[in-house]
Amino acid sequence: MARYKHTEAEYGQGMFLTVNLQKQLLHGTFEYMLNDLIGGKIDVSMFDDNYKNDKTGSKAIPPSVLIKLIIYGYYKGVISSRKLAGLGRENITAKALTGDTEPHWTTIANFISSNGERFQDVFVNVLAYCGELGLVGGLTFALDGCRLPSNASMEMSGTKEELEKKLKYYRRMAEKHVAKHRKLDERGEGDKETERRFQKRRRHLSRQMEKISGFLDGMVKKEGKQIEEIKSNITDNESAMIRDSSGFLQGYIGIAVSDKRNQIIISAGAVGSANEGGHLPEVLDNTLDNMEKASLKTPEGETLTVLMDNNYYSEENIAACQERGLEAIIPDEQYKKRLGGDYEDRFENDDFTYHEDGDYYECPNGKRLKHKRSAVLKGREYDEYISSSKDCNVCPLSEKCFRAKQRTGAARRRRSLMIQKNNSGGTLCREMRRKLNTEEYQDKYAYRIQIVEPVFSNITYCKGLNRFTLRGKAKVNGQWKLYCIVHNLGKCLGGYNEKRKKTA
Repeated sequence: MARYKHTEAEYGQGMFLTVNLQKQLLHGTFEYMLNDLIGGKIDVSMFDDNYKNDKTGSKAIPPSVLIKLIIYGYYKGVISSRKLAGLGRENITAKALTGDTEPHWTTIANFISSNGERFQDVFVNVLAYCGELGLVGGLTFALDGCRLPSNASMEMSGTKEELEKKLKYYRRMAEKHVAKHRKLDERGEGDKETERRFQKRRRHLSRQMEKISGFLDGMVKKEGKQIEEIKSNITDNESAMIRDSSGFLQGYIGIAVSDKRNQIIISAGAVGSANEGGHLPEVLDNTLDNMEKASLKTPEGETLTVLMDNNYYSEENIAACQERGLEAIIPDEQYKKRLGGDYEDRFENDDFTYHEDGDYYECPNGKRLKHKRSAVLKGREYDEYISSSKDCNVCPLSEKCFRAKQRTGAARRRRSLMIQKNNSGGTLCREMRRKLNTEEYQDKYAYRIQIVEPVFSNITYCKGLNRFTLRGKAKVNGQWKLYCIVHNLGKCLGGYNEKRKKTA
């Protein structure tokens, strides 16, 4: 039988080696570029203001070292501060980036949570480098939000009334728990294990009651668009109850403005809101400010176009874009439904004629749709007009009025028009609907998904950001910017290597 050579190293035996850490960073790799840029081409001196130990105190870990380790860890899908510290101890590439300083996890956690504003400066410096490599087109941007849970308990959410009920519930639970333990003592059935479980449960209930009662003492009700109270959260009151494709989550929306040419993120920010549409003006201001600071310009004679989904569709948002000299393309909520099953144009609101005398709409077949009700849906005011089923059942134009499923076997079908109050003639919303009925604007808007959705896929799936690990808008905002920096640096790798070859 053949004999094979084995060594102790196979079984985990340590070895003493002479290692040149810098040679562990291979040319052409992300970590080599990261080590070269941070502290050099990408200035990080803004963090120096944090340190005042020039005469006394122990030496601090250089900010450039922490930035390199965090970005490298995020790039590899490592998000926890403890795991980042472990990476700095055990991973040879991370050791090379940090110069074998091995930062403690508390140092890393404190650096991430306390430098949200300074990460904005780093983001702009990275954006400027992207522009230097020619990665930013500056003609078409797409804007959207990525919904992610935060480090907050959904169970600790509620209106003031709901939280008061929850407090009463915990008090009843505590009373029952004490009464049950007292009965066991009276019967002589208690032992050390029972006492241990009792004390553990009692401490848990006491902590919950203290949290809720303390929060209620200084609670300020949150009001929504419809002047209804929206839920607060005891764990992180700056987060929000957000609806996504899989249900509800307690968290934040990470907003990103992405450029069409290479999906470079131009602006990034996190908001604790159920809908990001109300934050558009500040996002636009931040985008234009970042472009100015990074010396990025829209080609002369061209207008910057911003593509958004229907969450941003409102008179105020379209006006905000026009005031800043931007062309917005924002579809209304019925945009996708204005095409039939065979992709032929269907009748929409503009094809119906309004008659003020009598307050009714006339359909293309000359039949009336009478006013039925006024309603508020998703914070927007509507008037509903509805036709007669007798007219619709025999209408020769019904195939352009109803979708296929509605036409088949519908004995009492009726056409309903939901007219948004800001969608009357002459408004910006009406003009936007008219534009999106043309092939030119439909073709422009079709690029939105391929511009911004790959950005979120890269950050959440490839880089592993499935939740924010911090609490508070300022801290979450900083973490979101860090991930956007990682995304942009990843896009720089090809251009960086090409530039090195030319200068070599």
